[in-house]
Formats: sequence, C-alpha cells, structure tokens
Amino acid sequence: MTTFRNKSASEGPSGRRGWLCADYLALGVEAVLLCIGVAFIYGAGLEVGGDLADKWHRQLIWIALGSVLYVVAASVDYHFWCRKSLWGYIGGCLLLLVVLIFGRTLNNTRGWLRVPGVGFLQPVELAKPLTLLFLSWLGTRPALRNSRWGEWLPVVALCGVSAIPVSLICLQPDVGTAMVFFPVTMVMILLTGFRKRWFVIGALAFICAIPVFYLCMKPYQQDRVKVFLAPPAQKCVTFLSKSLPVSTSAKLQAGLEAFLEPKAGEKKRDDWNAVQSLLAVGSGGLSGKGYLNGTQHVLGYLPKTIAPTDFIFSVIAEETGFLGGGAVIALFAALILCFCKTALLSRDRLGCFLALGVAVIFTTHIVINISMTIGAAPIVGIPLPFVSYGGSFMLGTMLLAGLAQSVQIHRNPTPEEIAVMATQNDTEEE
Repeated sequence: MTTFRNKSASEGPSGRRGWLCADYLALGVEAVLLCIGVAFIYGAGLEVGGDLADKWHRQLIWIALGSVLYVVAASVDYHFWCRKSLWGYIGGCLLLLVVLIFGRTLNNTRGWLRVPGVGFLQPVELAKPLTLLFLSWLGTRPALRNSRWGEWLPVVALCGVSAIPVSLICLQPDVGTAMVFFPVTMVMILLTGFRKRWFVIGALAFICAIPVFYLCMKPYQQDRVKVFLAPPAQKCVTFLSKSLPVSTSAKLQAGLEAFLEPKAGEKKRDDWNAVQSLLAVGSGGLSGKGYLNGTQHVLGYLPKTIAPTDFIFSVIAEETGFLGGGAVIALFAALILCFCKTALLSRDRLGCFLALGVAVIFTTHIVINISMTIGAAPIVGIPLPFVSYGGSFMLGTMLLAGLAQSVQIHRNPTPEEIAVMATQNDTEEE
C-alpha cells in the first residue's frame, strides 16, 4: 500500500489542480454575458445621452474590480473561505447595521453607504456571498447534523443565520433583495437531510401567512403587488362572471375594485414602469428593432434611469427580439447547469453546498428579474447578474461566481487527503 500512496500523491488528481481544472464553459458564458451587458448599457447611454452616456465606462471599471475578486476567490481553496466565514458573516451584518444608521436613502430604500473616491456601496450585495459561505460551512458541520436534536437543529441554526441579515435588509426596507435569502436557505436545509414532508407543511404555512406579510408592507410596496395582481385578477373575475349570477359577479367586481382602489389621501397606483417594460419586450417581435434602434427607453417611456439596471432585459428584448432575449436566457441556463455540475463533482459536501447555493442565488435573480420585466412578477428591484449596471451588484456577482469556480478548481483531493484515505484503506485491509 506504500506504493499506492506515493503514486497517488504524485500522479493522482491533486497533481492536476489549478486553473487547468477550471470550468471554461462557465468562464466563457460569464464573459459573453458581461459583454452583452456592457454593449446594451453603452447603447442605452448613447441613445439617451447626458450622464447616462458614461455608465458603460463605470461598468468596465466595476467589471475589472470584480474580476480581481473573482480570481482571488477562485484561486484560494474554498475550504479556507468557509473556515473564515464566521468573521465575514459578522462583518456583513455589521455593514447592514451601519447602513441603517449612516446610509443614504435612494428609491425609498436606505441601503447605500457613501465611500469617498468610490461612490455608493450597497452592503447587501456583499452580504449575500458572505452569508452563503457561513450557511455552507454551518450546514456541513457533523456536530450539527449528528446532535441529539436530530434534523431540527440544522433547520433552526440555518434559519437563525439567515434571519439576521434578512431582518436588517427588511428594515431598509428592501423586501425584494431579502427574498433572495429564502430559496438558498431552504436548499441548504434540504441538503442537510431534512424530510420533505416538513417542506410541504412549511410551504402551506407560508401561503397562509402571505396576507400578514402584505399588511406589513409599506404603501408603495403594496402598490407594486396590486400592479402585478390587477390584470390576472380582472381576468379571473371576468371568467367567473360568465357562470355566476349577476348579483354575485357584481359583488366580485366591486370587491376587486375596492382592493385595487388607492386609500384616502394616497395617490393613484403607478403601473407605468410595468406597462412600459411589457410594451418594450412585446414591441421587439421575433428579431427586434435592431441594436441602437430601441425607442421605449430613448423616448423616456421606459424611465432612462432604470433601463440600464433593473430593466436591462427589456432593452435587450426590444432591440434583439425574442431570438436575442431567448439567447440570453439560454446563456443563463447554461451557466446554472455549470454550477450544478460543479456541485455534483465537488470533492465533499461543503463544495456541494457552496456551488449549489451560488446556483440558487443566481437562479432567483434571473427568474425574478426577467419575470418582472414581462409582468409575471411584481417589480421588486432585482438586477440581472453580469448584465445589469451596478457597482456593488457586480462585485457581489463576481464574488459568487468566483466561489463556484473555486469549488471546480479544487474539486480533487489534496495530497494530505489522499494520504488520509490511503491510511484508512490500510487500516481496513489489516
């Protein structure tokens, strides 16, 4: 067995570690998405002019800074980052607390810190990868999984870890970003071996609690929900009215109008962004109006300030049509599959937790962002990874992608791990 150990240490998988083991498909897809983002941010600024014309320059700077984070995160073994994750998690929560006290309010959200010489930093974007690292490390602790409390201790621990940043984010308030933490926490809990039937019970309890969540929302947040619910609710009432008595259908219609009607003293519900985004996507047709030929954001129907950020997909769909928008979605699908493959090939549970967590966070962002641009979800201010304009979001996105790449690069055992496995084999044979 000595020969086996020496051969494994010199010729085994550990000898092929490094960037040669990187996921080049994921790297290529990420690079293409970054180029698409810069191209359409440039196009939107060029057509509109003014301060927006320089956004693509600033986006390139943020991409360069994010690339440094990407390389550092990917080059260092993810075990190191996870071992230090508690301090990163504490730091992220402290930043969220600081922004509540000293932060600046933009778009009804107190979520930005002014950094001299840099601009505005949004701590919540850094809190996502920092929280994910700690969730992954905590979820794989044997002492947690094998405790006398059974499967419930990991649930309580993981939910408690997520509850702190989520609570601080909701106080800003930024409910849309807080929503991103829920799916990844649920996946972490599922990976710990939690029984699926409890998820069903939890989902039913969550559905029952939705009215309570709605009542706790700010008025402008309730308006966004009403904007989203108005068209499908009206169609349901119209459909039901065909088979119901006239008096009953009249009551349904009156109830719907009472729900959608603004309260006394409040301004009329603003559905402008949702409508114009849908018109921009629909007007693109099959092949689009052509690059730099978009009109909705140029003429100001789709507000110029949000076109390069939360509604960049509307700009892409208008200028490249169904084919271009579908190609972007296909690129994102390929990237998510790359992250899932990395999770399957990881050398341990920690790598699986981390890579799959990155996939879930990206999927949440992609689904919500594209859905809100086509009217399939309320407008909650969720950007599109790699594509939307934004410095803090770009740094957080590149850091998450770098962590997934670290799992891929370091998926093979180290010489020390090979020696331990060989020792265990020797003991079993004796």
